[in-house]
Amino acid sequence: MRNAFFILFLGLLFTSHTGFTQQTFPYEWSNQTDLPLLGVGSLTTGVAIYLDRRVQPLTEAQIRLLDVGQVAGFDRYATRHYSPQAHQFSNITGLTSIAFPFALLLDQDNREHSGELLLITLEGALLNAGLINLTKTIARRTRPFVYNGSAPMALKLKQSARFSFYSGHTAVSSFFTFCGAQMYHDIYPGSRSRGAVWATAAVIPLLTGYGRVRAGRHFLSDVLVGYGVGALLGVVVPRLHRLAD
Repeated sequence: MRNAFFILFLGLLFTSHTGFTQQTFPYEWSNQTDLPLLGVGSLTTGVAIYLDRRVQPLTEAQIRLLDVGQVAGFDRYATRHYSPQAHQFSNITGLTSIAFPFALLLDQDNREHSGELLLITLEGALLNAGLINLTKTIARRTRPFVYNGSAPMALKLKQSARFSFYSGHTAVSSFFTFCGAQMYHDIYPGSRSRGAVWATAAVIPLLTGYGRVRAGRHFLSDVLVGYGVGALLGVVVPRLHRLAD
């Protein structure tokens, strides 16, 4: 499976390096855009770090009182699964997706604008991470595996067992793939490969989310929200940097 994702990623690298011409590089620096994005990303991250210190792990007594019947029906599926293999699978797909925007740097023309591309990616990633961590520390939702008798008690007693909502793996995967696809779309307006790039961008975080549910790490609703937030930021942040028509 690891080799399959490596081959898939190489395919994305190839399509982003096929030499489609562009009249003008579509992005520019802008203090009106960059400073607010960096500021909000830093602020949410800082608040999340502060709140994280106030989150106490569940006790064994609290865990014994948990009732799976209080979990929404469409989310209950995740409580029946606990799989370290699925957890590793989601790690692989998540790490694969991080490289998507950087594939654009294989093109010499894009390397001349590496500062803009890296800044766009950094701003979106920082804001995405800040929103993920802030939401987790506020929601404090118990992970599905805590309801599962197959999961070890030592894992259930960790602070991270209270950080189910929403799925950070899925949101990170979705952000990076959609960010890479949006930038490819803007940089190569004449490319016939844009549809394949968008399809790849959509599928990888879906696989990541599937792995998170099968691992018992997240509920379906966690994954759906993470996918949506990551995809939205991946599309919006590059667009905010586009040159005015």
